[in-house]
Amino acid sequence: MSLPMWAVYRDGLKSCFGLVLSVCVAQAAPFAYITNQLDDAVAVIDMQTNTVIKTIPVGSKPAGVAVTADGSRIYISNPENQSISVINGRTHQLIDSKTLGSGPVGIAIDAAGKRVYVADWYENVIRVLDGKSLRLIKTIQAGKAPAGVVVADDGKRIYVSNRDSNSVSIINAKTLKVVATTKVGHHPFGITVDAVGQRLYVANVLSNDVTVLDAQSLQHVATIDVGALPYVVALTASGKRLFVTNQDDDTVSVIDTETNKVIHSIEVGETPEGVAIHPDQQHAYVSNWMSGTVSVVNLNNLIVEKTIETGQGSRAFGQFIQRDKLE
Repeated sequence: MSLPMWAVYRDGLKSCFGLVLSVCVAQAAPFAYITNQLDDAVAVIDMQTNTVIKTIPVGSKPAGVAVTADGSRIYISNPENQSISVINGRTHQLIDSKTLGSGPVGIAIDAAGKRVYVADWYENVIRVLDGKSLRLIKTIQAGKAPAGVVVADDGKRIYVSNRDSNSVSIINAKTLKVVATTKVGHHPFGITVDAVGQRLYVANVLSNDVTVLDAQSLQHVATIDVGALPYVVALTASGKRLFVTNQDDDTVSVIDTETNKVIHSIEVGETPEGVAIHPDQQHAYVSNWMSGTVSVVNLNNLIVEKTIETGQGSRAFGQFIQRDKLE
């Protein structure tokens, strides 16, 4: 790898590790958590008011985000100082940290909140941690420069995009072994799987497309051309709409997953990276790295309703919004 961790990922075009984290001390969920890479902090957005209610210092150049389904814990990867940070979703306080490998980037947690999966960009491995103690359970060999990580809703499979191998792998959650790998487009990064475990979607940054795979067999289903430098993908709960951030176009492509065609393009802030769907399924939140903002998109009319200032280098790579309300 020739690029320093904090300067990735645009293959030398722009630095893009940053995003906004939303957090709220009151118990009126939900919240969004944005990693602001150039501020070494996470911004917490109250999604009822669409305002930043707190900024939490974490490690150096935070990039990845994983929020438990109930929003009780938030995990952040800090690639520059080789660590992960844990935030309490109820108090919005930093409660734990752990030094980990050479370059933790992608991070995900299973629905039960029991295991955390961290992709190490430099060491080409996935580290499996206990969700509460952060104890290392196992280290799994992956492809070159693993980036995106996502766990199937049933918890049985973990999917990993291997950027420099131009491939995607499946890890069996029970055996913690790689069971299948397939080639996709050029430099895969963001990755997501639908709720029923049928389709896997991969954003390929340098081939400007999304690869659609059968989530069980990794058989190729379709390749969809999108904008320039697609980075992250997010699905609605129904699985009928896929949203893709295009870094160089400052847009989000909207894909009809039944036809596998782009049906709309939404102009957002500069260098959009992270994207996640509000639990109400009425809004998408898009982090814009160069603008230092989050765009709130109405999913009914596909128009940006509000722009929230979040911090320097807003990235939010991963699932940065909780699925359920805090109780």
